[in-house]
Amino acid sequence: MALNPRSRLNLALLALVALLGAFAYFRPGLKAPVQAPPVAADAMALSDVRIALAGKPEIHLVRKGEAWRMQAPLDFPADDALMQGLLDSLAAPLEPGFPAAGTDLAKYGLDKPLARLWLDGKEYAFGLLQPVSKQRYVLHGDKVRLVDDYVFYRIAHDTYWWLDKRLVPEGARITALQLPHATLTQDPKGTWQLAPANKDATPETIQTLVDAWQDAYAMGMAPIGKGKRLGEVALSLAGAKEPLRFLILDDPDYLILARPDLKLEYQVDISRNDALLVPGAEP
Repeated sequence: MALNPRSRLNLALLALVALLGAFAYFRPGLKAPVQAPPVAADAMALSDVRIALAGKPEIHLVRKGEAWRMQAPLDFPADDALMQGLLDSLAAPLEPGFPAAGTDLAKYGLDKPLARLWLDGKEYAFGLLQPVSKQRYVLHGDKVRLVDDYVFYRIAHDTYWWLDKRLVPEGARITALQLPHATLTQDPKGTWQLAPANKDATPETIQTLVDAWQDAYAMGMAPIGKGKRLGEVALSLAGAKEPLRFLILDDPDYLILARPDLKLEYQVDISRNDALLVPGAEP
């Protein structure tokens, strides 16, 4: 059966649409866009990270087995969660840029970088934000590039923020606990005993208090301050000759637990005061 003029026109239009669609999909003669490589191709294999913020001491972090440790300016276990966040951010693409030679680096904040990052010796210098894309200018190798500002955010911390914020070292187990107004010890069966006795303290609430110390984290850390001394806590740990000693220092914003031996203070959420210091308190 012969097609009428309108049917032939519709078929021709359909064929044209299909042809244009195929052209748009395959784009003959054009290469597919090259995806920008990540900042670090194998971030999880890195073992040496150095960070230098403008005007601050250089921070040196090294991997020790599966854990990270700060070597400078302090020798102290590092916050593994914070390190993992940094490593995850290094999957961000490092966009193609332009040669640094002959470029006015001051225009991009790269003559005096806000931060420098070394990943197993490879240097990245961070400058200003690109005003439109809000990406960060980075000098890497011989080129000025762009990277997601999240990478800069992940390194822009002071020295103490990188420290492990656990009050009890990983793997350590509390065997006795001396609080300002109570002592907790274990009997031969492993049951916790409280002295002096407290009618509000049940075996469950006593165990909850010990667990609170075992798993306690600080919100931040800092050099030991000059707050008024309010008391002392001593934690005996399995296999350790000497207990961990914390001074309780007066502070309006945090429960400050200071380690004089480390010259550091742990800034704990003030809402944790009762959970850590009062036997029988509701968790």
